[in-house]
Amino acid sequence: MNPIAVTAVQAMVAPVVLITTAAILSGALLTMYSSVNDRMRAMDGERLDILTGAAGTLLSAAEVPPAGRERLTQLDTQLPMLLRRHRLLHNAVLLIYAGVAVLVLSVIAIGVAVTGSSGAAGTAALALVLAGTMMLLGGLLFAARSIMISMNAIDYEVRRALSLGS
Repeated sequence: MNPIAVTAVQAMVAPVVLITTAAILSGALLTMYSSVNDRMRAMDGERLDILTGAAGTLLSAAEVPPAGRERLTQLDTQLPMLLRRHRLLHNAVLLIYAGVAVLVLSVIAIGVAVTGSSGAAGTAALALVLAGTMMLLGGLLFAARSIMISMNAIDYEVRRALSLGS
């Protein structure tokens, strides 16, 4: 086996580990994204059901019974919270995907640098690895922010429901 090829493969291992980690992470974030998406769709459907009259006409909030108006208030407060979380998860996943793409390019640049003994390609490969890693970090920060605000909507709904009837 060609020793230069072996060296190239060895040099490519670090970005490949980052790519694998990012793939696992993006799968988990997509599951969270889907869950928030499903919850928003369900709440939107519930809101539409509350505002739909017997004959299929749309009601104003004033025409809705008091319990329905209360639920509309809860939905109208929670949906923007969930939308913000959904947007953060969206940005996290896209940034992680971009980071993976940059890391894949870095693997190619490493191969070129090692096999061609090119200092410029080596520098480019290092820059790509660093840029891809920073993108992964950015995606993690978006995801962490999403987790930090994740309980706002449910906390609001539970506290609001507990305050009723007292």
